Amino acid sequence: MKTILATICLHSKTSGAGSIPLVLVHGYGMSSVVWEKALPLFSSNYRLFAIDLPGFGRSDKPETGYSCPELADHIAAWMDTVCLPKAVLIGHSFGGQVIQHFAAHYPERVMALVLSNTLAATLPPKGLTPDARQRIQGYGSVEDNRKIFSTTIPRYFDAANVTKEDIERFVEIGLQAGNNALRETLKANYTTPSIPASRHAALAAPVLILVATHDPFGTFDQAAALSDVWPDSRIEVISRCGHSPMWEKPAEFVRTVEEFLKHSDVR
Repeated sequence: MKTILATICLHSKTSGAGSIPLVLVHGYGMSSVVWEKALPLFSSNYRLFAIDLPGFGRSDKPETGYSCPELADHIAAWMDTVCLPKAVLIGHSFGGQVIQHFAAHYPERVMALVLSNTLAATLPPKGLTPDARQRIQGYGSVEDNRKIFSTTIPRYFDAANVTKEDIERFVEIGLQAGNNALRETLKANYTTPSIPASRHAALAAPVLILVATHDPFGTFDQAAALSDVWPDSRIEVISRCGHSPMWEKPAEFVRTVEEFLKHSDVR
């Protein structure tokens, strides 16, 4: 479906007819397609909304508005248009950072939070690395972007869990993104000011933090930093998996999320 957010149109995929809404937010450079292996595995208890953030997938691609707080505001506005006063939010990688900002600004709208392979927004930003600067400057033509994604996307997986066709599929997903979105969200990934722990601690909802044994980005140290600010949080580890468990290990990913929601009595 497409939903009008002021002058920005967001695309989302909806499935299921259960009473518990789950909003799934993709990571950097990607789209709602990254959830396609996981979505059919959720039980009938849930209604699933996989969204394309502004600038990505089939959503509109504005010139500006790509900071984590701005993207969180877009999610809140989109939830208004589809009549979701609150939901379980699931964010992967950069999407996990965005929903941390959502939880900090809209804690009353969070039924539960699932953070998969993400950085801790409570920690100071790392700052732009030379590699990140080069990547930001390199985006341009389709062939420029294809070269970047062909080099970087294999890092998102444990090679044992994906095929050449999987990598090519993710490259094509990346090529749907707008250049401004690619540049500004990558910059935000490295430079967004940290969220004060007191803002995080105001969240009353339960939190699941997922890490994977072969993920070079969302490490256990990041997960531990998040868990420190949420008393009602738990860390789960997915074995023999890289940065993208919803694609590499979809059955285990869904089972872990559902067990957490049942244990937390989210309804």
